[in-house]
Amino acid sequence: MVEARKCVRCGSLYIADTEVCGGCQKKDGVDLYKLKGFIENQGNHEITQNELSVATGISNKNLSRFLNYDEFKDICVEQKSIAASTEEQSINGISELL
Repeated sequence: MVEARKCVRCGSLYIADTEVCGGCQKKDGVDLYKLKGFIENQGNHEITQNELSVATGISNKNLSRFLNYDEFKDICVEQKSIAASTEEQSINGISELL
């Protein structure tokens, strides 16, 4: 018996045996196409998840989900946020001034 599920992308209830609803399956397909294209064009350069999100237009929430897929297991994406990096740079800049 198939039960009602909550779509991990949009939060709506649906009945199917997938992790996202029918409408979001199409959106996932578009996002996955963007992600694969970006990875193919960029090669193996280190990138943070936030930078990847900005570059592809894919939300961090969906990137986290996609990067757990088997096809992306070998992709090296740092979880460190841009905000944390900026704060560290500011702190380092201040300490260098002192």
